[in-house]
Amino acid sequence: MKTIFITGGSTGIGAASVRKFIAEGWNVGFMDINTQAAHVLVEELNCPDRLLFIEGNTRTRSDIHNAVEKTVAKFGTLNSVFANAGIHRCNTILDIADEELDLMIQTNIYGTVNTLREAIPSIIEAGGGSIVINASDQWFVGKPHSFAYGMTKGALGQITRSLAIDLGPKNIRVNAVCAGTIRTPLVDNLFVKFAEENHCSIEDYWRKENALYMRGSAGKPEEVAEVVYFLASDASSFCTGSHYLVDGGLVAG
Repeated sequence: MKTIFITGGSTGIGAASVRKFIAEGWNVGFMDINTQAAHVLVEELNCPDRLLFIEGNTRTRSDIHNAVEKTVAKFGTLNSVFANAGIHRCNTILDIADEELDLMIQTNIYGTVNTLREAIPSIIEAGGGSIVINASDQWFVGKPHSFAYGMTKGALGQITRSLAIDLGPKNIRVNAVCAGTIRTPLVDNLFVKFAEENHCSIEDYWRKENALYMRGSAGKPEEVAEVVYFLASDASSFCTGSHYLVDGGLVAG
């Protein structure tokens, strides 16, 4: 039985991925700062033999070390990691505060790097496996008022390529999932702000966002989780160093 470690696993894409891997018979260790949502998810899935939650913040490397160590101790091995945790803020280079820039870099870049530095040795010890990084469609395109988010997600896209080259000889594949707008609590909170600024309801804002997509709606966390599972599983054995768009055709348009 294979084991995956997931950061930011309490809500959104992370929680959908936890559900998917449990449904497919994997062991799952996951970490988040949102303990309330994590405990709800643990109770929902009700499989203590195959699921472990560890509270922690990816910005703190010792938290990651502790979480990976506990995951390996419980399940005996680590075959894959989904570096999912991240944050979004709206800003341009002209208005971003130093504190906000630091927060985004520390969370989206350092948090991912911390996760990988702690997880990779265990994956090597297991004989190899797979790494999935949550990048963004902003690896492919720029968007307004998204300076720091686009910068950090672009960095994750490049990390994906570099790691694929360095870790290939160690039998570790590295790929990125690059989602468009997905209806998650993170995006809902962002759209509340947008709706207030544009003097409309959040549902009005969602209708405008949905209209950008070919099928008439943005994505669901479960749709991204399906791609995460594919990239972590042996079904993607010939895939590494790539960026997988899950964006409803937005970039193509």
